[in-house]
Amino acid sequence: MSADEHILRLPHININSRGLLPETSGIYYVLDEKSIIWYIGQAKNLRDRWTGKSHHRFYQLQKQHKNKFTIYYELVAESLLDAIEKQRIEHYNPQLNGTKVKAKKLHPTETLLRETLVSLAPYIFVLGVELPRKEDLKLIEDSVYWRDDWRVQKAVLSLKVIHVCVNSKELQETFNDWLPRYRYLRKIFRKRPNYSDNWACKGNAKFEDSGIFFIRRLLVNGFAIEVYQAHQETIEHIQGYELTQLAGVNIRAVNETSLAVLKNKSLLSVVGMSVLAENQNYPYQEVGHRAIKRLSPYKEDPVKLLFNEDINISKLQIVPTESQTTQNNPDGFSARLASLAAKKEYLKMLLIQRGIDLNRYQVNKYLEKMPKDNNYVDSNNDRIMTIYVKSFMCGDLLGKPDCYLTATVDRTFWLLLEPYLSDFAKVKLNEDESYVTQYNVSARKVLVPAKLTITLNGKWKSDIPFGPKNNMSYIEVANIIKSRLNESGIPKLKFSFKSESTR
Repeated sequence: MSADEHILRLPHININSRGLLPETSGIYYVLDEKSIIWYIGQAKNLRDRWTGKSHHRFYQLQKQHKNKFTIYYELVAESLLDAIEKQRIEHYNPQLNGTKVKAKKLHPTETLLRETLVSLAPYIFVLGVELPRKEDLKLIEDSVYWRDDWRVQKAVLSLKVIHVCVNSKELQETFNDWLPRYRYLRKIFRKRPNYSDNWACKGNAKFEDSGIFFIRRLLVNGFAIEVYQAHQETIEHIQGYELTQLAGVNIRAVNETSLAVLKNKSLLSVVGMSVLAENQNYPYQEVGHRAIKRLSPYKEDPVKLLFNEDINISKLQIVPTESQTTQNNPDGFSARLASLAAKKEYLKMLLIQRGIDLNRYQVNKYLEKMPKDNNYVDSNNDRIMTIYVKSFMCGDLLGKPDCYLTATVDRTFWLLLEPYLSDFAKVKLNEDESYVTQYNVSARKVLVPAKLTITLNGKWKSDIPFGPKNNMSYIEVANIIKSRLNESGIPKLKFSFKSESTR
């Protein structure tokens, strides 16, 4: 049933911004963009009821990809919640009330471990097993002093740690360049929403774009599994392996003799196992050397499977090839870099055709940096610039009428679309205007600006944040931008909008 005036006059929040719901009791109504009522419920605390993805109907709503939902709510005393909820459900007969709740299937963490091991089997080996770190007070003290807090996190201290190494030498034989190797590992350890836990990265992820692979950790069935690279110099010290299993998956383990050599000549850090520098008295190096000396040989599989789900081994064992090169590309670039070069050429031509000055925002400097080989890295510093937007939902940020939120944008896309968006975002602030780099709407939620997603030539996408002007609503601003873009004359331009939300 569609909502009537009683509901449509109520205060409301986009479902993506549910963290902004009031912390009071009330009745809530979930409506789509056609004002059809999908669900009616009650809550003693509206915000807590919808925190994260805890609502029992959230998965069902997520599956409706073509619908955008809004939560309308009316404040009701706790003593009246049951009676009023019953009345509203009987009157409006929502689509989901009374239907079976479809829960999202979650795979146990042990399944993620097994799938990861199967996928990486040709390139990994078990280095050894470490006794719980809580037993080594000196290691804890040194780790805290050197800010290696990842070693001594509370959840890990009481667990045995199984050390697994990625053989960088064998990986290099499959992937000649560092970038495909890096992308392969990132894909293996990507976040997977259908699993009860995910691999955690214990390094600074923003630096991984330089090709550094930081340690990954997974807590599963009473053990901590840590995966990191074994650099080539350390591989030379391995004299042999033993075939064994981890979580029921066939895997190699370095033999006892090899481990003894590695414990004397190597160290462990957040970026992997590397060679201990001789005749160098670095205190931090001693911490890494102490860490590897704590390892014992890996003898047998200690991880007991509790669920033993079936996994598609044949699919997981398919090793991805290096990025394909375009046959008609004389430079032999990977498909990604060939696409990047084509994108830069297309944008440059489009800007020139429209009479736009390429020197603005240093766009010309970025467009002129073209790939020369497959080791080329597209620098974010050259590609990205900062803009400032206001908030639709929070009004005056920090209570200041001229306070903005910072956001990043692709400088070339911004230069192309600035004439249509400059009313709703700023490149430079006036002296009496201020900004914040992040705005917390609660202890765990930050504000995410509304954004326009642009697609050019059916291939290249970019997000451009925007905000209100003169207290205009999100719908009003989106309609103005839509009208301007439809009349822009930019060929093969497609776009979509996403309202302001929290994360």
